[in-house]
Amino acid sequence: MRMRVLLAVLAVLATPALAQDTGRYAGDWQVTTGDGGTGMCRINLATNSGTFGLWATSLGCLGPMAMVNGWRSEAGNLHLLGFDGGTVATFSPDGRVLDGRFADGAPAVLAPLSGQNVASNNPPAAQNCIRHPASGYCADAADIAVPTAFPLWVRGAHALTIRAQPRMDSQKLGETSAGQCFMIDACQATPEGIRCHIAPGQNDLPSGYVLKHFNQDGTTFIGFQNFC
Repeated sequence: MRMRVLLAVLAVLATPALAQDTGRYAGDWQVTTGDGGTGMCRINLATNSGTFGLWATSLGCLGPMAMVNGWRSEAGNLHLLGFDGGTVATFSPDGRVLDGRFADGAPAVLAPLSGQNVASNNPPAAQNCIRHPASGYCADAADIAVPTAFPLWVRGAHALTIRAQPRMDSQKLGETSAGQCFMIDACQATPEGIRCHIAPGQNDLPSGYVLKHFNQDGTTFIGFQNFC
């Protein structure tokens, strides 16, 4: 009986730390490999559960990074997981970046693109900024900006309602999902904020309008990132 109580107490104590690490690392990262190459390789660490650990996706990556499918944090370290659940690379905080190594010992660095504060476990500072919904930290300026060149492939940062017209009371046609890529062909100002138009025939999504930024509990977040 005492053992059960002890295990329950330990589980309760561990939960806040796990949630804290999740918020610390969630978001987008620029990958730099040991040979100094970066290219277009980016990693997105989501907060929803995947096949192994939490969900992760890679964009424009080659080699081991192309196999990243999940992630987990343990004792302050970040572990990127492959399609088989094995560890692809392990990283730890080093100033403003994450320094790590692949399973074969080759070095790599992750630089935050979503305002993640890897040097601290503290919650995001209460500063006035537009945030990334996955991490809660200030979003990258390039993703806060309203697109002006079209067509443009973007990636959802949060589930977004698709409206038939650029107004809140318009018919709901569907919904995008976090991490989903789609093409927009126009953006315009509305009383509820900037709404961008999803071009026809995009990943089985209906053609309609989504918010570039949205407000939740008094905080403004980006609805999508300006790349995919």
